[in-house]
Amino acid sequence: MARGDGEGTIYKRKNGRWCGQVTVGTDPKTGNPIRKTFYGDKRKEVARKMTELRQKIFDGSYIKQSEITVDEWFKQWNEGRKNTVAYSTYRVYGSLIRNHIAKEIGDVKLKDLKTRHLQEILNDRFDNGLNSGSVKLIYAVANKGLKQAVKEKLIYNNPAKAIELPKKQEEQKLHTWNKKQVNEFLARAKDHRYYMIFFLAVNTGMRRGELLGLKWEDIDFNKKRLEVKRQAIRTDKGIILKKPKTEAGNRVIPITDNIIKELKKHKIRQNENKLALGSNYKDRDLVNCNKVGKPINPVNTYIEFKKISRSINLPEIKLHDLRHTFSSLFLENGGNIKTLQQILGHSSISVTMDTYSHVTDEMLDSAAKNMDSMYKIAGT
Repeated sequence: MARGDGEGTIYKRKNGRWCGQVTVGTDPKTGNPIRKTFYGDKRKEVARKMTELRQKIFDGSYIKQSEITVDEWFKQWNEGRKNTVAYSTYRVYGSLIRNHIAKEIGDVKLKDLKTRHLQEILNDRFDNGLNSGSVKLIYAVANKGLKQAVKEKLIYNNPAKAIELPKKQEEQKLHTWNKKQVNEFLARAKDHRYYMIFFLAVNTGMRRGELLGLKWEDIDFNKKRLEVKRQAIRTDKGIILKKPKTEAGNRVIPITDNIIKELKKHKIRQNENKLALGSNYKDRDLVNCNKVGKPINPVNTYIEFKKISRSINLPEIKLHDLRHTFSSLFLENGGNIKTLQQILGHSSISVTMDTYSHVTDEMLDSAAKNMDSMYKIAGT
């Protein structure tokens, strides 16, 4: 065995390679020293690695990699974010962690996690028909969680950085209804307690949470405008009202005479109910509320929407697709894409263009025909 003066435990192995060890801590359970081992073809190579590690230990930059598992870490990380993100985001992240990350690699120690572990999960989900948006979301959760693990010095590097996302599938066409189908649905829903929610969704493009957070004070009947100032979200403490996530979410939407007419009829019915209940009615000035004036559970609106649409055999769409239906019909009827961006509350017009490219393509084709006929000479 050959050792260098002052270099600690460094020696030549039988296979000709050099080996060195540096004590980096003590096992709290056994009291035994924890050592990090280095190997190299040359003695000076091992000595250099050991010196670098000693320097890190001296200046406090050495990271003692955690024994925590992937499952334990991601659960802790998501719980730690619970009060800093929307409750819906917390729940979605928790579901993705349970069903994709923890389910496949939960027992792997965080320090042993490799890019390949994550890559195989994404490839498997993609190959088994999960859409590209969902695959990207799994990646986003993994990437964010591992970034935080690096910040907290639980691991050296983020293995998600080297991920190659599966190639984007052909974009799925938006599921929307045409005018006839919209009218069929509204006719059937006319006497339903959630009628105004459905009616406004397909006539303003507002999101479900925004519709449930809309107050009468937000509506200017004279100027024919309504303002989006808040949204209703479900939390483990009940339904709460919060400001929109982005600045673009705070916006003004024009309303038509027909919308005003329906709103006024809705207000009359609401006032009649309020008088009937008296002190049992908790008035929060909400346009859409339950029978006693409190915010509506968003899940209930989805359930009722499905019941009505299925009862008249309409094509299957989500409640959120009424927003897409509004947008598509708006553009098909000559609406301006920039105006639509404002109405929908998109932060960038590119988002609007990308989302409704199928409609804007039709508009461009129509414009081309008009341009072609602008300078046609008779007889040519």
